[in-house]
Amino acid sequence: MSTEAKVGVFVIASLLVLGSATYYVRTTQIVRGQVPYRTYLRYAGGLAPGAAVLFGGIKVGQVTAVRPASEDPTRIEIAFDVKTGTPMNRKSTAQVGTVSIMSSPALSITTGSNDAPRLSAGEVVPSQEAVSLEEIARRVAVVAESANALMTTLGTEVPILTGEARKVLGNLNEISGPRNQKHVERLLADLNALVSRESPKIAQITDQISELTKHADSVVVSLEPVVANVDRTVTNVDNTVKAVRDPLTKDLAELERTLQQARALLESVQDVVRDNEGDIGETVRNLRTTSENVRALSESLKQRPWSLVRTKQPTDRRVPE
Repeated sequence: MSTEAKVGVFVIASLLVLGSATYYVRTTQIVRGQVPYRTYLRYAGGLAPGAAVLFGGIKVGQVTAVRPASEDPTRIEIAFDVKTGTPMNRKSTAQVGTVSIMSSPALSITTGSNDAPRLSAGEVVPSQEAVSLEEIARRVAVVAESANALMTTLGTEVPILTGEARKVLGNLNEISGPRNQKHVERLLADLNALVSRESPKIAQITDQISELTKHADSVVVSLEPVVANVDRTVTNVDNTVKAVRDPLTKDLAELERTLQQARALLESVQDVVRDNEGDIGETVRNLRTTSENVRALSESLKQRPWSLVRTKQPTDRRVPE
């Protein structure tokens, strides 16, 4: 084998060894140095494999895959790896963000809570949808349309309001004019004269009100014994009711037991009558027959009283011919 062939074989073998070592190092870093997680979003915002993963603004890993979810294709599955020791917890939320306006999209994860349980490798990180540029543009367009409509409305309403304000100012100027000022002065003068004239009567009415107030106070003081008596009466009635309540409750309970016994006795009598209904009917018929026989015997004794003495009845006399 020539020297060139040996050199070629050596170079090829060196490249193979270098490639194997590189692949081994990367595989070892992914498996041992990083922890995989997943999250799901409706809008990926241009995320691609290799995009940065930020935990509280600190780069801790990279996105490894962005694809539609197999269970629900309307959701985007984002797989990513983070450094070992990153405190991913159940209160952390993932959303699409950027480090700056000109930078590429990144997956931003909030720090969550220190008290929340930590997420295990391969678990799903809760997500929060970010507002897309299209949604922002749509909202800005809606706000602009509303602003245009508002400006149009103001353009038509402001002149009307200005005219109304001018009318109000004119009315105020007219009210505060010299003529109305003279009217107000006359009204105040009449009011002062009325107060001066009626001051004695007002003082008398005030004195009467004071006397009525004093009389009311005396009435209230005199009513205090009555209220105390009523209070004592109510207390006595309450005590009487409490004293009578227990015996009355016992009597009612005894009456209830008596009624239950009477009800049971009536049910027993009804059962006896129901069971002996045939015998009772027969007895009533016999009594009716006996009554009829007694009535016939009584009629017979009324017509022939001697039958009680004579055992043989005399023959009936014949009428002579």
